Amino acid sequence: MTDTAFLQQLLNLPEHGEIQRFLQNVQRAHIKKGTVLVEPGQVQAQLIILVSGVFRGFLLDAEGRDITDCFAFRAGEVLMGCNDLTEPSQIHLEAVTDSDVMLLPMEDVLAALEEIPELMEIYNFFLRKALARHWEGKILMHQCAAMERYQWFLREYPGLINAVSNKHIASFLGMTPVTLSRLRRKLREEPAEKGG
Repeated sequence: MTDTAFLQQLLNLPEHGEIQRFLQNVQRAHIKKGTVLVEPGQVQAQLIILVSGVFRGFLLDAEGRDITDCFAFRAGEVLMGCNDLTEPSQIHLEAVTDSDVMLLPMEDVLAALEEIPELMEIYNFFLRKALARHWEGKILMHQCAAMERYQWFLREYPGLINAVSNKHIASFLGMTPVTLSRLRRKLREEPAEKGG
């Protein structure tokens, strides 16, 4: 399968000539673990689409502590440091694992969004999904106990518990790594207690 066909399938793009032309400039890249692709204040020159691997968005708080804001791990997720494609990023985007991405020049993306209505609908769909995930996470942080937040993470981010460091997961869930370790241990011990 060509990169164009793969991307078209990944993003559920309709098949017609304008979209085919738009996708001609797609490039694949392999990103090594620990690579920061986007920094705060940087306007993204490329739209980054995840093919495989795990990325995280993070920022530094007033004391310079690293706070994980989001994770991307599903094929087809768009890695953006800001909701507006023309604005500077608000966060760092870092590869948590070796990852593969597809890159589209941002100038092509912006032109295509103006010319192809279906692409604007897809862009709006991604924005709505991202906003819904953002609000779900924020509400969870303020209304749910630590165990509920951890169980939500296990449901919504399957497999990431073994791919991402405890420090980053704990930060994302608004708890310390020690608390996260206790919760992990408690869940592992629960089945043994019920069976014994």
